[in-house]
Amino acid sequence: MRIAFVFGLILLLLAAAPSFAAVEPDYDPKEPLVTNPWFAAQGAAEQKADLDFVKGMRPHHAGALTMSDEYLSDPQAKNVQLKSLARGIKHNQTFEIGMLDRVEQLVGKPIQKEGATRQVAEQGLAQKQRFQRAPMPAGFGKSEVTARDVQFAKGMAIHHEAALVMAKEYLANPHATNKYLRLLCLDILRDQKMEIAFMNDIVAQYPGNPDDIKVDMSMMHGMDHMNHGGMKHGAAPKKAKVKKPTAKKPAPAHDMSGMEGMDHSHMGH
Repeated sequence: MRIAFVFGLILLLLAAAPSFAAVEPDYDPKEPLVTNPWFAAQGAAEQKADLDFVKGMRPHHAGALTMSDEYLSDPQAKNVQLKSLARGIKHNQTFEIGMLDRVEQLVGKPIQKEGATRQVAEQGLAQKQRFQRAPMPAGFGKSEVTARDVQFAKGMAIHHEAALVMAKEYLANPHATNKYLRLLCLDILRDQKMEIAFMNDIVAQYPGNPDDIKVDMSMMHGMDHMNHGGMKHGAAPKKAKVKKPTAKKPAPAHDMSGMEGMDHSHMGH
């Protein structure tokens, strides 16, 4: 009980805290509705790094939207906090898809001169669109946790883990010099790690054994696009550990069995 309270307090404080690395700060009504061009020196290698990332991350984000839609439309989806998180995922990742689309429009233009400075992003989209990010759901209080809730939480946690892999891959790429995308990757790492922890906590509240609830790879949309452009991933995402207040061995938040058949040699979020 005390652990759940502390976890909820941490989530509430994090949700209320300023976004330290946000590449697109929330809409501020006191500021003008303008955007600013973002420039960088680019050659063929830098262009490829950006486009590979976008071509992997965009369909992956789109998959999170349809996964959330299916969950929210299911009458067996009962957990209030998890449903709030699913709505937040839809809201926030829809906006991020727009960010990725704009980068692709700009970076996808032909290179006129190797290494020349050109526009690679447009910052201020949130301000121009009056967009404000959906915060993390409050962690206080208990809500029913059904098998469908656990299934969604486990599946989305695996989905998020793949996003973390892609973001880390881009940040580690020496040709990934687009600072707009690098800041977006930092946002993804921060936000989705927090969401994974939140979903793990929901799974831990399930009254049954979460290991009995399996997640098929077909339930994780957008994963079939993880074959883009040479982004190397040596291993599947790590299992997240979840503590259950029972005498049984703690159950992992999501079962990674079934991922062994995936081609991880060219994953691209």
